Amino acid sequence: MLQRIQTIYIILFCAVLFTASFLPFASIVLEGQSTYDFYPTGWESKSSLEGFKVYPFYSGYLVAVAFGILMLVNFKKRQKQLRYGMLSYFFVLITLVYMFLEVSSAEEFLLGNENNSLQTINYTFSMYLLVASLPIIFLANRAIKKDEKLVNSLDRLR
Repeated sequence: MLQRIQTIYIILFCAVLFTASFLPFASIVLEGQSTYDFYPTGWESKSSLEGFKVYPFYSGYLVAVAFGILMLVNFKKRQKQLRYGMLSYFFVLITLVYMFLEVSSAEEFLLGNENNSLQTINYTFSMYLLVASLPIIFLANRAIKKDEKLVNSLDRLR
């Protein structure tokens, strides 16, 4: 199990997503020097975000990590590994889209609600980790497909 390259990719995928789930995704800085940080659990700020409803999407990270762990456990069943890999890829994409939409809607809310102008939106290290997990899981799925093809070709020789 550990000698296969896809195992290294899957472990790296799980570690990257698990680390990204504890770091802020983005921060919005307004001209009045108020800062709003967006974590997977919701918005955090020194001032309040009254009237802005936040739906935390921490579960997207956890589901993708859970599928990664299932991929590790089912190392003998390559078809299941491929399915779990595609599902984790899908959940990471959904999480990424949700995070960007949440930041843009918060930006619109803050600009409409407060009389400050937007100074900057900073996407932090966690966003880059989330994006970096996509090629990692792609490489893992590619290596699994390569193994499956090799096993099928050996079965034909028998």
